[in-house]
Amino acid sequence: MLESTATPFAVADYGPRATIFLQGEPGDSVMLIETGRVWLAVTARNGKEGIVGVLEAGSFLGEEALRGQPLRRQTATALTAAGVLVVAKAQMLQLLHTHPAIADRFIAHMLSRNTRLEADLADQLLLSSEQRLARTLLVLACCDQRRRCQCILPDVSQEIIAEMVGTTRSRVNAFMGKFKKLGFIEEDGGELRLNPSHLPG
Repeated sequence: MLESTATPFAVADYGPRATIFLQGEPGDSVMLIETGRVWLAVTARNGKEGIVGVLEAGSFLGEEALRGQPLRRQTATALTAAGVLVVAKAQMLQLLHTHPAIADRFIAHMLSRNTRLEADLADQLLLSSEQRLARTLLVLACCDQRRRCQCILPDVSQEIIAEMVGTTRSRVNAFMGKFKKLGFIEEDGGELRLNPSHLPG
């Protein structure tokens, strides 16, 4: 998308668990995820960290810079190997004014992200740990019940998944074992694949 414009940008590649930017760093650019997945976390003053979302390829990062926010409000970490395009704040603002297709995609991203954040908040309030884990696995596998997809889980540790769900690693391990017995998780040649038709209630 950005390649079709005359806007200068940088390309950066990150390995799994690599930090893309830290909360509190200067927010002087906006990024577009080309490949891989990225998770966002916020650290409170007491040191407690909370996972606020997982972004897929095609999503934007660091867009708070466009609102005049001088510092990053979240920490972005590569969940899998990831490639991102980095655009300076001033150039991104110009792009949004001069390229309607990019502006439309940016708006769609923000609307989708807000919808997901609202759904995540509702899940934290209304769902059990087991139900939150099932939903988190579907998000990680880019899979839902309404569309056919490969539904393959990325290589993510149970510690990270536990943080995302808001529970302990031991409970995640126990629930994963239960999901395998139910057929919701299937092992396929060393990969873990989800079967949404066996989604636990």
